[in-house]
Amino acid sequence: MTDSPDAHTQVRSLAGRRVAITGGTTGIGRAIAARVEPGKTGSDMQLPDVPVEKQREQIGKETMLRAEDIAVGVHYMLTQPRRTVVQQLVIVPRAQAAE
Repeated sequence: MTDSPDAHTQVRSLAGRRVAITGGTTGIGRAIAARVEPGKTGSDMQLPDVPVEKQREQIGKETMLRAEDIAVGVHYMLTQPRRTVVQQLVIVPRAQAAE
């Protein structure tokens, strides 16, 4: 991989997309291990490569997610009945899903 700005952005973006949520929870009496794979998400982590105005534009065109979209998905995973385990959650912008 080259040291071009685009290559750096791609590596940083890929690293930011892969998130693992793990943790022991004594309050609900079970361990939680899940993988969350968000698509391109608007946040400060995108700065300065993707300015705030461009992020808003992409969110409006449904080519970028909002952080709240990921939070709703994680909330869903964590609020399922004890008999279920959601092991993986992939959330992508609507326009990316069509590709």
